[in-house]
Amino acid sequence: MTGRSGLYSVRLMGAFRLLGTDGRRVEVASKKAVGLIALLAMGRDGERTRQFLQDKLWGSREALQAQTSLRRELSNLRKLLADEHEPLLLTEGARVRLNLQAIDFDIRVPGAANENDRPEPRGVAEFLEGLDLPGEEGFEDWLREQRAVIHAQAATLEAPAASDAAPTLPDRLIDLTLPAPGFEGRPAVAVLKFQNQTGDGALDFAAEGISEDLIDQLSRLRWLPVIARSSSFAHDPATMDLKAVGLSLGAKYLVEGRLRAAPPGYTLAVSNIDAETGQVIWSERFRLPESLSNESLAPVLGGLTAVLDTRIDHAEQSRAVSRPATSRDVNTLIWRGRWHLNRMARKDSQTARELFDEALRLEPDNPEVLVQAAWTMGWNIWAERISPEEMGVWTRLARRAMQGDPEDGRAYAVLGAAEMFQRNNAPAIRLFQRAIELNPSLPQAHAFMGSALNLAGRPEEAVASLATSLRLSPNDPFAFHTLGELATARCMTGKWSEAIDLAEQSLIRRPGYWLAHLVSVNALVRSGAIDRAKQAAGQMMDLCRGFTEADIDWLPFVDAAWNSYFKEGLRQAMAPDGTGKP
Repeated sequence: MTGRSGLYSVRLMGAFRLLGTDGRRVEVASKKAVGLIALLAMGRDGERTRQFLQDKLWGSREALQAQTSLRRELSNLRKLLADEHEPLLLTEGARVRLNLQAIDFDIRVPGAANENDRPEPRGVAEFLEGLDLPGEEGFEDWLREQRAVIHAQAATLEAPAASDAAPTLPDRLIDLTLPAPGFEGRPAVAVLKFQNQTGDGALDFAAEGISEDLIDQLSRLRWLPVIARSSSFAHDPATMDLKAVGLSLGAKYLVEGRLRAAPPGYTLAVSNIDAETGQVIWSERFRLPESLSNESLAPVLGGLTAVLDTRIDHAEQSRAVSRPATSRDVNTLIWRGRWHLNRMARKDSQTARELFDEALRLEPDNPEVLVQAAWTMGWNIWAERISPEEMGVWTRLARRAMQGDPEDGRAYAVLGAAEMFQRNNAPAIRLFQRAIELNPSLPQAHAFMGSALNLAGRPEEAVASLATSLRLSPNDPFAFHTLGELATARCMTGKWSEAIDLAEQSLIRRPGYWLAHLVSVNALVRSGAIDRAKQAAGQMMDLCRGFTEADIDWLPFVDAAWNSYFKEGLRQAMAPDGTGKP
């Protein structure tokens, strides 16, 4: 392989080889470095997150060790791939990118300059032949998946021509650019039958049962259509091209899993795949106990459902904002609105509300539009402390969402939030309970339940609900709210150091969140750290412009004594002598 003039050349099929622009071989002695180049090359536009690379190449190590190892490997590779004209390896914050335009590959690489004119590999060459990283299951899983996809593509290209007597079917049985029948244009997900790789055939039922239970849980999400088991289980991900599977099922997203022995229990490796590109957008391994009972699997499946909900939601938001702004169909309006809402800036929140208002004008009885519009209005009310009249509009909109789809847990959760902010705490808690019954994996319902219990003066009970919300969706854009509520619960129960730590975690995610500042100031005052409390109060006033004590009164505690409690702590921190007297 000599490569194109002026380009580096990388061979991924067969034994790995890297040639410089002069045609001379560049020796890459480290197996991890080879794996790093391959992982970047097969990522869309040559880009991966640092966390993805750490999980795949150093997943067996502690987080700090993995971070250090990645930094060292990147530093060594930069020196090895140094180019006088332009760098081949770039780091941009939490992401790492390979300059694909400067490299000639022997196979199609997503986003590379030669992606469209490079034939798929033929013959018996193996992808990264001979490369293995013992102990790094994440990389071995990824490598196995890539080889399966490449083999399936090669087999398709080399298949003999059909006979004249048998007409061939169209290449695209289902056009994923059109709405799938009955899905009203929403993206569908297919859970493929999980593979039993324990070596014990008696556990086939367990692998299949886990995937069946996941289908059942995903079906509760309401917004996300799920392909029926009878269709998705007919496809074997080990032998079929995943793009073809997605096309045949009409699914934009696929979920596959592998059950493996890991004494004394098992591991479950799960991947979420974009069926249109064949790229893995998320993967994770879960530890399972030896019993594999319903009780032990419930928290794993709950967390898995919540993560898939978040990942697919984010992927659809990204698709929507990449479309022309002139696209005004209802589904695009929904995803654009959610993208703006998750940015959590005042201007974006207003844009989100305008988009959902437009969607409501187009389809006023669409349950998905109603529930998303209600969520957005609730966020605006919380952020702006809007009038009681607006609160009534929000309640009516949330009630319409619940009536539009009585089986959607989100609608009960948002209606519960509306009741909670009007100090109707008991009915709010009942609505949150119903939301959790309908969808145990709904992190917002658990978070709101924790908020309601705090407001009812029951912070000890709130902790479990708030912790469940964080476990289900630790990377949720609104996790700052859940951490702030958890800090509030700890402050109300006199656990000052925990309250301070949790408030700081909330503020890392959203520096201007006034409730987290308020809790931190109170916990510092009551723990005797007056100087630190004064500093925290000053920081609060700098970051939360326009904040007044009226905002504390706005908090809908059932017992107004708690409003006074938090005002008193802030007054002490703001007083010149720390006594609470100006």
